[in-house]
Amino acid sequence: QLKPKMISADMYRLFIYLGTASIVSGVIFGSYFGFALFPPIWFDYHAAVVGHESTGRNVYSILTITIWFGIVIIGLGLVLNWINLIRKKDWFHLLMDKNGLVGGWLFGCGIWAAFAFVGTGYKQLPQGLFLPIAFGLPLVLLFAKVPLHRYMERRHGKELEPKGIGSLVMDAVLEWIVDVLEIFSGFLANTLSFMRVAGLGIAHVSLMTAFAQMADLAGGGVAGIVVLLLGNAMVIALEGLSAGIQALRLNYYEFFTKYFTGRGLSYNPIALHPHAGRQIISRP
Repeated sequence: QLKPKMISADMYRLFIYLGTASIVSGVIFGSYFGFALFPPIWFDYHAAVVGHESTGRNVYSILTITIWFGIVIIGLGLVLNWINLIRKKDWFHLLMDKNGLVGGWLFGCGIWAAFAFVGTGYKQLPQGLFLPIAFGLPLVLLFAKVPLHRYMERRHGKELEPKGIGSLVMDAVLEWIVDVLEIFSGFLANTLSFMRVAGLGIAHVSLMTAFAQMADLAGGGVAGIVVLLLGNAMVIALEGLSAGIQALRLNYYEFFTKYFTGRGLSYNPIALHPHAGRQIISRP
C-alpha cells in the first residue's frame, strides 16, 4: 500500500529550485516558452543556435561557455578536496594525489595551453620553456609517489611487505603510468563532458522551433495554441528527464569524484521507506 507522503519535502523543494533555474535561464537568454518576448539579458540563445549573425554568437560560442562552466565546476571540486585533506592533515595526498595540488596544477596548465592553442588558430602551443617545465616537474614528482608513500608509512611504524629495488621501481613505474593517464585523459574527458549541456540547449531550441512551425501550419488560432501547449508540455517532460539524468551524471562523475570519500553518513537518497543515515565508523 502506497503511503501518502512518498514524495518528501526535499523533492518538492527540488522542483521549486528547478523551476526557478528555468525562469532565470529564460530571462538571461530571452526565451519564454520558445518565443523571444523580451530582450535577453545576456544574448539570444535561439538566434545563436539557428545562425543569426546579428547576435555575435554561434554554436561554437555556446560550446565554449559550457566548457568554461565545466572548468569552474571541476575546479570547485578540486578545491573542496584540498580543504577536506587539509582538515584531515593528509599532506601526502594533498600534494601527490591526482586530485591534489599536483593534479590541480596540471589541470590548470592544460587549460592555459589549450586556450593558447585555440587562440593561435589551432596552429601552435605556447612557446618557451614554461610549458615543458610546468608539465615536466609535476610528472617527475609523481614518479616519486610510491617510494615516498612507502617511506612515510614505514616512518609511522606500519608493517610493510619487504620488496626489492626492482619491485619498487616496477610499482613506481606502473603507478606513474596510471596516474598520468588518469590525470590527462580524465580531466580532458571530464571537461569536454560538459558540452552535453550545450547539446541539450541546442535540442531545446530545435524542438521549440519545430513546434512553432507546426503551430503555423495548423493555421494559428485555437489549433495553433493547442499545438504550442502540447509541444511545451512534451518538451518540459522530455528535457526534464534527459537534463535531470545528465545533471546527475555530471554531478557524480565530474564533481563528486573530485572530493567525495564515501565515509561518514550512509547515502540513502531514494527509497520506498526513507530512513535517516546511519553513522559509519571506519576503522583503519
